[in-house]
Amino acid sequence: MCGAIYNVNDHPALPGILSEAGYTRAEIENILGTVVNPKRELRPTDRVLSIVLTKEGRQVMSAVWWLKLDKNTLQPDTKWASFNCQSRRILTSKMHSIPPRSYRAVVFARGFFEWQPIYPGGRLYTALTPDEQKKPPRPIAKHRYLIHDPGKIMMLGAMCKHWIEPDGQPLVSTGVITLPPHPDFLDIHYKSFPLELQQNELSSWLDKSIPHEEFEPLFNTTDYRRSLEAVPVNEPAFEPIGDPVSLVPGSKTGNG
Repeated sequence: MCGAIYNVNDHPALPGILSEAGYTRAEIENILGTVVNPKRELRPTDRVLSIVLTKEGRQVMSAVWWLKLDKNTLQPDTKWASFNCQSRRILTSKMHSIPPRSYRAVVFARGFFEWQPIYPGGRLYTALTPDEQKKPPRPIAKHRYLIHDPGKIMMLGAMCKHWIEPDGQPLVSTGVITLPPHPDFLDIHYKSFPLELQQNELSSWLDKSIPHEEFEPLFNTTDYRRSLEAVPVNEPAFEPIGDPVSLVPGSKTGNG
């Protein structure tokens, strides 16, 4: 995943989810009214709605979508493309152990976007030769896809870091965890697929006493974790311009 997040702030199911998490109506109104970025499409370095661990426990906060910040300016450190965190490196990368250390978090989304590359000759990725797939040629066009479960909210597994601004206010940065590419998704995006968490996993995922190693099976997932749709959409309205592609768990190429 290296595209963009479809902002969740106006999703009708969000207030109910926050209410189930224990937030009062006043707190929910504050979260949705002052914290959440009003843009429909969020790009790296924008603010995303997240659940993070704090000294007061789990908190819904906005977070900078770029894990590594410059310690002096607290702006995204663009020397590191850290808006995504590769799952295979969660347990080994120094990025997560250097101060401030990384904690597990959740990023809310109503979906995410990828841009399908069209290569010379009108070919998709799987039509390229093995040598071309190692280093794909420059695309001649790109088509935007929205990947979502219509009407549902996605909870993306993420890593986060805590910082303190000069005025003493807390600041959180985050990076979405990306899995190895799904074999059935290669023609839309051949590099990776985000880790989506399920409701019954949130309690343990947000338990800082559980080490990251306990989630290694999740980090090695290669199948979809629920049925999704990949819909070709236009810009900037994100209206469908073609038939959706069904992304179904349990395919022959997935691990179930």
